[in-house]
Amino acid sequence: MPLFKYIVILHESETKITSKIPFFDVFSMNSWHTYKIMLKQLKKLNRKNIGIEIKIKEIRHCNSYEVGKWIKSIKEINKFCKLTDNQLIISSGAETNYETISGNTFDSLLRIFDIEPIKYWNELEKWIETKSRVYYGAS
Repeated sequence: MPLFKYIVILHESETKITSKIPFFDVFSMNSWHTYKIMLKQLKKLNRKNIGIEIKIKEIRHCNSYEVGKWIKSIKEINKFCKLTDNQLIISSGAETNYETISGNTFDSLLRIFDIEPIKYWNELEKWIETKSRVYYGAS
């Protein structure tokens, strides 16, 4: 039986969240427009220690009104994560080197979301360490 070390990611577009979903580590939100529906479904699922990923690339071409709504959604998702023992994961969503975001920019965004950067990075590091485990797979 081979050993695998990986994190299982479930994308929002792949399936509806129900109790029949197999184990996953990260739920990746594709659209911040539907975050309230997704949070309700995750709450019903009642699982802890899930990473909820939001990609910054989703707002690159938005107007200021949409950016404001996006910021509000991240604040609410962060609050949900704190209340349910889950981890907010903010990623650049970069697919090329030109889409990457500097550490200083990330920290500035975290402050806009009312998240203390040092605390966020420490919590994320701790979460990743708890997820670094070995899965056994059949071949």
